[in-house]
Amino acid sequence: MIETPGRSNLERWLALLVRYWAFNMSLAHSQGGNWPGFGYTDDEKATLDSLAAKVPALEYYVWVALTAVFYCAIAGVVVTVGMNCLTHVIGGEQNVANTPAPLFFAQLALDLAVSFSIGLPAAMLPAAALVGRWFTVADAALPDRATTSHYFHKLWFQMTRMALVSLVILIPLWIYVPADSKFFAVSRLIVPLLSPAVSALTAAYYFTARLRRSAGDSSKA
Repeated sequence: MIETPGRSNLERWLALLVRYWAFNMSLAHSQGGNWPGFGYTDDEKATLDSLAAKVPALEYYVWVALTAVFYCAIAGVVVTVGMNCLTHVIGGEQNVANTPAPLFFAQLALDLAVSFSIGLPAAMLPAAALVGRWFTVADAALPDRATTSHYFHKLWFQMTRMALVSLVILIPLWIYVPADSKFFAVSRLIVPLLSPAVSALTAAYYFTARLRRSAGDSSKA
């Protein structure tokens, strides 16, 4: 892909984001599947694979780590602002215990929607900008403007759609399942115990997929 001259800083950061997202999705595609809600055509997969081939694994993992850090900070701000708005609407902290359940869940749903549809892309962008600078990524390794625009808009649409779908599923759960139910009791017990295992298995999944792809490229050569 030939790069159009005169790219601004924002355009470069968006191109870097698409570059790392391409690597991210190519790992999933290398296993013969798609993430739910993140489907791509065969031509789009081929383009993502060509972009991912230019990304060293270390560069990608640094981007993932920075994205996680930025996202936690952004999500914390979103939740804090949301709770402050709710407190103002109900007339102060003394009324929190008497907050109507629909109002509370509406505020929580809005926090989640903003965090995923805006907060996550907003975290990915500065992470991409910093990693691109640290690893001195050349413009020749970046997608052109048309490719960047297509995949960034599709990425944002997919994240927003999945956030809304998740809310449609979670809000009835929060409203109709009692807080002291066995479901939530078991969830609070199991989720913290499973999170380290899930993190380790996810890291192993991506690492071995990268190794298998590298081995396949070597055998073809």
